[in-house]
Amino acid sequence: MANPFDNFSHRDGLNSQFQEEPFNPEHYIEKLARPNTDNVILGQNGSEFDPKPLRDQLKLKLNELETQFDNKTKQVLRVEEINVKKQDAFKRKTKEHDQFFSVVDSQYQELDKVINFVSTKVVHLGDQLKQMDGKRKRAIEAKELIDYINEAQKTGNISSTIFTDISKFHEAAKVLHKITLVTQDLPEKGGKDFSKLQNVITTITDDIEKHLIQDFKLSLHHYNDEEYLENMKKCAATLNQPCFQAYKEVVDYFIEARLKTPFYGDDMFEAIKTCIDETSDIVLKVFSDHDTIMPKFIRRIFKEKIWKKVRLTLKLDVFDKPEEQSSQELEQALDSLADLYSQTLSLSTDLSKYDNDVSFSNDVKKSIFCSYLDKYSQTEKEYLHKASEEILNQFYLSIKHDKKLNTDTLQDHLKNVKTRFSNLRDNMGSTATSLANEPSEMPSDQLLSVNVTTSLLKIHQRAVERCLLFCDSSSCSEILKDIATSLLNYFVANHLEYAIDYYAENRPSQDSRHEPSASPFLTTVGNANITYHSLDKFFNDTILPSIHNVEVQNEVRTLKLNEMKRIEEKISNEINFSLNVITNWIKAILKSKQEKEDFNSLCVAQSSTRACNEVCNFLNTSVIDSFKGPIDGDNLQHVMMELGVRFHGALVDHLLQYQYSIAGALQLIQDVHQYKQTVHHFKEPFVDQLFEGLSKLCQLLIVEPSKLRDIWDEGSLAKIDHGFLVQFVKLRADYRKSNIQSKLPTYSAQVKQ
Repeated sequence: MANPFDNFSHRDGLNSQFQEEPFNPEHYIEKLARPNTDNVILGQNGSEFDPKPLRDQLKLKLNELETQFDNKTKQVLRVEEINVKKQDAFKRKTKEHDQFFSVVDSQYQELDKVINFVSTKVVHLGDQLKQMDGKRKRAIEAKELIDYINEAQKTGNISSTIFTDISKFHEAAKVLHKITLVTQDLPEKGGKDFSKLQNVITTITDDIEKHLIQDFKLSLHHYNDEEYLENMKKCAATLNQPCFQAYKEVVDYFIEARLKTPFYGDDMFEAIKTCIDETSDIVLKVFSDHDTIMPKFIRRIFKEKIWKKVRLTLKLDVFDKPEEQSSQELEQALDSLADLYSQTLSLSTDLSKYDNDVSFSNDVKKSIFCSYLDKYSQTEKEYLHKASEEILNQFYLSIKHDKKLNTDTLQDHLKNVKTRFSNLRDNMGSTATSLANEPSEMPSDQLLSVNVTTSLLKIHQRAVERCLLFCDSSSCSEILKDIATSLLNYFVANHLEYAIDYYAENRPSQDSRHEPSASPFLTTVGNANITYHSLDKFFNDTILPSIHNVEVQNEVRTLKLNEMKRIEEKISNEINFSLNVITNWIKAILKSKQEKEDFNSLCVAQSSTRACNEVCNFLNTSVIDSFKGPIDGDNLQHVMMELGVRFHGALVDHLLQYQYSIAGALQLIQDVHQYKQTVHHFKEPFVDQLFEGLSKLCQLLIVEPSKLRDIWDEGSLAKIDHGFLVQFVKLRADYRKSNIQSKLPTYSAQVKQ
């Protein structure tokens, strides 16, 4: 649209300035005043200011602005008048268009009704034509059938090319089906004889059937070609009609042909899965009853191929007479059975999408593996027995140890293990049976091996895995109990307990003249500690969680606890014996190496006494490290505390046998200080307190008699019995000379009381 102000813009010089965007009034006023600023306001000489010209100039411009304002006002009014006229014209046109569109809409609705009416008529007419065409086709087909029947009845043959042209056999099959339906309604007795007709139909049907079967078989050899697959589909669909009897024959032939696929290779089960997937694709394209053919084909695969593979791989004699087989043969048979069984179950699971029968997996197990699984339990127990014995025998042979085990003793032990199982519910006790040896030299190598433990756990771990694979929950618990019994028998009784008993029977006597060494036994204890944790973890992580029968689970847990409790008691007894030997040896050193002059001399030696040095050296080199390696945790704390208490008691009893001079008392303090440094390596605060008290006790031997009263109740001495303090003070050489007894009247009275 043209700008309505354009006509005025040429007549008014100020219009262009008003059209500027954005319009600045201050800038505009400056422009009005600036043209005359130099000449008018400042004057000619530039030194005087005359505001009158500026005022006149501004008045002139204000007049122009008023004129401009009036002109603009007129322009706005004129534009508003034009807009009002255009608005009225637009409303009139809009109203006319609304009326026109209303007329068009009503006409469109009338046209739509006409179209619907015509389409209804056309559909009805089409239905009538279709019915008429169907009747016409049926009439033509009926006429053709009648002609075929008449020709066959008269001549004994049908000359139509549909029955002789190979390419039209599928169409001929449809005609034969209809003729067969007609002949089924013909009377068998009385009236006209239709035997000739039936013979002709039978002959033609047999010929077409034979050709379709042969065509199907030939096409099957080229099943990778889509054209041949399509031909197989046509043949199968035609033969599936009621007038033919050979559909089952082509299905069986197809299955037999697919069964001839070579399945043997590096992975027979993968080859079978690939073949079945490929066969499923072919069946979907060729046959209409995929859900019937595939289960039949899969069951044939399992029955003939996998069953044959299992029979060739696994000898049934191994499972029938496991006691006559070696452990290697039993292990190979069990591992092969587990491998074949797991692969078969995995394959059946993968193929369940082709067979909806929920009993399929159970049928597979019964048909293929039943004869093996029935004898699995006995075979597994026999394998564990032989394999465990071989592991132990090989170990003892490797260390050149002759394990002379009484046969009756072993049988008794096995009997005791079973008895403990049967008596758990009645809370009856059980007696441990030790494995007796003939006394012999202690072998240089240890009788308890971590490698043996690992090997035993490994074969029993595999046994648990096989049990969980082969057995259901009802029978699994009992077999797992047998596996746990086997492990406890061979690991605990025949290995761990044997090592402890052997050491106990061949340990050195307490009155030995040689320095005792607990290292062989403590090394055995260390290995027992490691193996115990492995065994406990195996039971807690593997066996017990796998037993779903709560009663059996409690029996196994109780049996394991009882077996380990018996072992712990034996270890505790041997540790106690070792502590007694160590304590007696310390007493022997103190008795033989300690001289009376050590504590009754007039001068103090520069070092500890010989007895002290030998005792500390014995503890530091032969005892402390020997215990710290094999024993750990709370057990180590208890052992070291017990050793410290016994050492303290032996030392106190030894010190009470001597009289102490001042120099001798100082020598004793020096010895006790060295004892304190030694027992500090025990890392037991209670033992440190005992020897700290002994050190304070020695102070009573050197303090002046008059000051005894001052230190009597100080520190650790306050915790010691006053009678013992008096007894210790009597060991002073100056006890009678200094009349110390008179200086302790209160405590003497307490002693008498």
